Amino acid sequence: MFFFVISGFLITRIIGREIEEGRFAFAHFYERRARRIFSALFAVLAVTLAAGYWLLLPSDYLHALRAALATMGFASNVLLWYQQSSYFDATESKLDPLLHIWSLAVEEQFYLLFPIFLLMCHRYWPKRMVWIVLFCALVSLAGAAMVVTGNRTAVYFLSPFRAWELLAGSLLAYGALPAIRSRLLREALSAGGLTAILLACWLYRDATVFPGLAALAPVLGAAAVIHAGSSGATLAGRLLQWRPVVYVGLISYSLYLWHWPLIVLAQYSTGMEPPAPFQAVLLMAASLLLASASYHFIEQPLRRGAGWLPRRALPSGAALALVLFLFCGAGVAMGGFPGRFAPAVSALDKARSPVIPFAECGDLAPQAACLLGAGTGELQMLLWGDSHLVSYAPVLHEVLRRRGARAVLVPYPGCAPVFDASSSIRAGCREAQAKVKAYLVAHPEISTVVITAYWRTYFRADGPLQMVGSAGKSVHGQAAARAGLRATLQWLGLNQRAAILVGPLPAYAMSIPAALALEAAGGQKFARSSASQERLANAPFMAVVDEFESGERFRFVDPVPWLCTPQCELIRDGVSLYRDAHHLSVAGAMALTDELHQAVGMAAGTLQAAALPSSVEAAETSFKEER
Repeated sequence: MFFFVISGFLITRIIGREIEEGRFAFAHFYERRARRIFSALFAVLAVTLAAGYWLLLPSDYLHALRAALATMGFASNVLLWYQQSSYFDATESKLDPLLHIWSLAVEEQFYLLFPIFLLMCHRYWPKRMVWIVLFCALVSLAGAAMVVTGNRTAVYFLSPFRAWELLAGSLLAYGALPAIRSRLLREALSAGGLTAILLACWLYRDATVFPGLAALAPVLGAAAVIHAGSSGATLAGRLLQWRPVVYVGLISYSLYLWHWPLIVLAQYSTGMEPPAPFQAVLLMAASLLLASASYHFIEQPLRRGAGWLPRRALPSGAALALVLFLFCGAGVAMGGFPGRFAPAVSALDKARSPVIPFAECGDLAPQAACLLGAGTGELQMLLWGDSHLVSYAPVLHEVLRRRGARAVLVPYPGCAPVFDASSSIRAGCREAQAKVKAYLVAHPEISTVVITAYWRTYFRADGPLQMVGSAGKSVHGQAAARAGLRATLQWLGLNQRAAILVGPLPAYAMSIPAALALEAAGGQKFARSSASQERLANAPFMAVVDEFESGERFRFVDPVPWLCTPQCELIRDGVSLYRDAHHLSVAGAMALTDELHQAVGMAAGTLQAAALPSSVEAAETSFKEER
C-alpha cells in the first residue's frame, strides 16, 4: 500500500502537468505504461513458467498458468479474489510464484480509467479538483470499511476498495495540503509517518481486520513522508537520496517482479522448508542481481527507445505474449501438465483438490441442516463445528448409520463452535452460533451435542475470536477462545445437554498431499509431528478441557492417539490422510471409523441428562473473572 500512495502521487503529477500544458495524449500515456510494465513483466513470466515446468507440482503449476493468463489481462487480483473467496478452495497462496502481481493489476485497472476521470474534471470542474478527488477517496475508504468485516478478501484484492490509497497520493500531487515551511515541523511529520508505517508492519497480525480503516495508519504515514519531503529538505529525504537507496528505487519494479518467484521456486527445491537466514541472504542477493540485469538490459533500452530492441519491441512483445497465451491455455486445459511426474506423485498431488462430501451443508440454519446417519427415530444428536466438522462428516455418517441413529449436521466454516464470539476470519459467526442456541432451546429432544473445530487456530495468542463480557470489557484471541469454550460447555450442561468435545487433529504448516507428493518425486522427507509436539501445541485448549471432568454430562474425545504413536501418521496404503495442512481427506476420515464409532458411540450411550459436575462451577467462576 505504501507503493500505491507513491504511485498515485507520481502518476498524478505526470498526468496533471501534461493536461495543464495541453500535451496529454492517451496513446502516449499508455505507450509509456506498456514500455514501463510489459517488457520486464513478460521476461519474468517466461522465466518463471519455464522453471516451474521442471519444479512445480501439477496443482501449483496449474495455479501459476492461470495466474499468468490473468496477469496478461491485468486481472490477477480478480482471479485471486475468486480463488480465495471459497473457504474450501485448495489454492495455497504461498506456493503461487505469481501471487505478488495482483497489486500491479490493481494499479493498471486504476490507470485505465484515471486519465479519463482527470480530463473530465479538468474540463468541467478545474477549480474543484481536490474536492472531487477527496470525495472519491472517501467513498472508496468508506466502502472498504463497511465491507471488510464481511468480505476481507474482496477488500484486499479488488480495485474499488484500494483506490483510496492511490488517491491519497493524487491528493498530495494536487496540493491538497499546504507546503510545510518549518524544518522542525517537516522532520516531525516525516518521523511520524515512518513510525506509523513501521508500527503497522510490526503490530498488524493475521487477526487484524485489514485493509479498511486499519490501512489508514500506513497510508497516512506514507503520505506524511511524501508531503514532508516534497515541502523541503528532511533527514528522511537525504537518506532516500543516498546513492544505494536511489539505485534500489530505480530497480524497484524489477525487484518487485523477481523476488517472489525466486522465493517460491527456492522453497520447492528445498522441500518446502522456509529459507534459513543464509539462504534468505542469497535469495535477496539473487533478486537484486536479476533486478539490476532486468533494469539495464530490458527496461531501460525499451524506455529510452533507442537501438535494435525498441524497434523490434512491438512485434517481439506480441509474439512472446501469443506464445505465453497459447502455452498457458494448453497447460490449463491439461491440468498443469501432470504427465511430467510419475502417476503416484500426480495422484498425491490431485488429493489437494478433492470433491468434499457435505460441503454444501455449510452455513445452513439448523432448521434446514443436513441429516447424517440412518433410521427414522427422533433426532437426539446435533453435530456442531467449523470446516473440520465437514471433514469428519463422512465418518460420522457411517458411525451413526451403524448405530441406527440420526443427527443434525451444523457446520459454519471459519466460525468457532462457541456462543457469543465474533471472528475476524469471517463475519456473522456470532449470529450463526446464536441460531444453534435457539434451535437447541426449541428442540429439547436434542440430548447430545458433538463439537469439533480447528481449535489450534482459535487458541492462538493472536487468534481471531472476540467476546464482550458482562462488564462490557472485550477479550480477544486466546482469552476469548478460553472464555467462549468454557461458557458454551457450561450452557450445554445447565440446559441438560450432554457435550462430546472432539479435540484437535495434528496440524501442519503446509499441505500434506503436496509434501507427500514432493517426497514421492524424490524431494526431501517431510518432518512428521509427534504426540508430544501436538500436546505442547494444543496446551491452551487442553487447559480448558482439564477443567471439566468426564462424567454424566461431558466427555472429551482426543484424536491425536489415533494418528500419533508417537510419530504422527500422514499416509496409509499410498493415500494421504489429509486434503491440506489440517483437514482430513475422505480416506483419512474413514480410516478413523472404528475409533470414532467406539469413542462417540460409547460416549453418546453413557451420557445422561443430569447436571454438570462440580468442576463446571469452578469453570463458571473462572469465566466470570476472565471476562
